[in-house]
Amino acid sequence: MRHTMSITLVIKILLYNSFLSGAILLFLYINKAITFNTTIIIGIIVINIIAGLIAVMFIAKPFAQLLHSIQTLINAQFTSADPFSKELLIRLTHGLEQFKEKSDSLLREKDTIVNELIESKKLLEKYSNNLEEMVEQRTEILKWLSITDPLTGLYNRRYFIEQIELEFKRSKRYNRDLSLLMLDIDHFKAVNDNYGHQVGDIVLRKISSIIINQLRDSDLAFRYGGEEFMVILPETKPDDAMNVAKRMKQEIMETEHTYRNLNFKVTASIGIVSIKDMLGRFETVDDIIKKVDDNLYKAKNSGRNTIIYE
Repeated sequence: MRHTMSITLVIKILLYNSFLSGAILLFLYINKAITFNTTIIIGIIVINIIAGLIAVMFIAKPFAQLLHSIQTLINAQFTSADPFSKELLIRLTHGLEQFKEKSDSLLREKDTIVNELIESKKLLEKYSNNLEEMVEQRTEILKWLSITDPLTGLYNRRYFIEQIELEFKRSKRYNRDLSLLMLDIDHFKAVNDNYGHQVGDIVLRKISSIIINQLRDSDLAFRYGGEEFMVILPETKPDDAMNVAKRMKQEIMETEHTYRNLNFKVTASIGIVSIKDMLGRFETVDDIIKKVDDNLYKAKNSGRNTIIYE
């Protein structure tokens, strides 16, 4: 009976260890804190066996002795004055105290493990949330960089093609006004040649700022290439587009550029196209871009510092 009870306790303790360690490892695996391979699995099995043997030595064996003492008391015929009975009672009391201490210790360890698991879960959740926020921020930054001109801060040519496609389709579908401006800085090559590309970059940034200051929130400005800029004006009639272009041209002409001992001014030529009035002539976005480019070319051939809308 005694050996049978010990074997049963050994099996139960091993099963309990396996269940507890399995639960802990499953939790860590789900939260991607560990990965499984052959070495880890063998290590887990060895740890379970060692833990089971330790539990047998310090819990199962004393408990079996305790049960044996209880069984002896039940089966024995004795009186309170019997020395042997007194010895059994002392052993029983001592065994109960040891078992209580072991049980209390196990309960405390269990509570500690549970609390540590809860704290680990909180830390993993916090880390996961922070990681998701970092990924979202990084994605937004990369998206912004992919559509922005690094020198001027305006949208770039690729994003212009995407947006003019969308606005053109919307204008055709709902028969809405849409105007497009193309602006080119006059004699910009001379600025670079005479003052250097660093000064040229200062001029480009200043012109970009002037363009932005003349626009509504719904308007979009782009650096199309070199010293050329595109401006999309949704819901804008030709006369209103002309007024925007005039304000831009005037402010550009009056702005003085300063760099060290240099002080100079530049002018700009602008081509305008209004899509609603010419929907029958525009089949694709390329047709629109070609038309506004033609108007800009005419403005530059008309003496520059000029606006052409046809």
